[in-house]
Amino acid sequence: MISDNYIPEKINEYNAYLDGTKMIGVAAASTLPEVNMQTSTVSGMGVNGEIDSPTLGQFESMEQEVQFNTLYSSAVDMLNPLNAVNLTFRAAQQVYDKATGGGYAFKSLRIVEMGRVKKFKPGKIEKNNSMEATITLELTYILVEVDGVEILAIDKLNQVYRVNGVDMLADVRGMT
Repeated sequence: MISDNYIPEKINEYNAYLDGTKMIGVAAASTLPEVNMQTSTVSGMGVNGEIDSPTLGQFESMEQEVQFNTLYSSAVDMLNPLNAVNLTFRAAQQVYDKATGGGYAFKSLRIVEMGRVKKFKPGKIEKNNSMEATITLELTYILVEVDGVEILAIDKLNQVYRVNGVDMLADVRGMT
């Protein structure tokens, strides 16, 4: 777990896995999806103007784009519309360790995503370059762990929303 003794610096190395199997041919970087709560505008007496109020546990569309160097490899495995895609990113986070007088330590990062293919762009064909093919997933599930500790879990289909292991929807489920 990250503590006051650590200064997070960078991702030292990472890999992507499809259904537990290491993916080959994934581009050097992956931009993770934005997590935006659905909101509604609140206004009226006692409110000076408007408040864009988040609805706890309700999220906008979450998209994950995965870029591939070429169409060979794991890219094609993700295209089957009959199967959900189970994608995992595992990374080694390099942190500066103040407790050791300036040494380095490494903390694990694991991100698990599940969803379905929403868009496929085969990319381009150009001599001596990657194709930059992309697959866009519509996510229904995301889990983020640092050093084995859950910091975020969202499962849209099973009414799960946890932050640092705390169930944000326990009261909601108890009333419905």
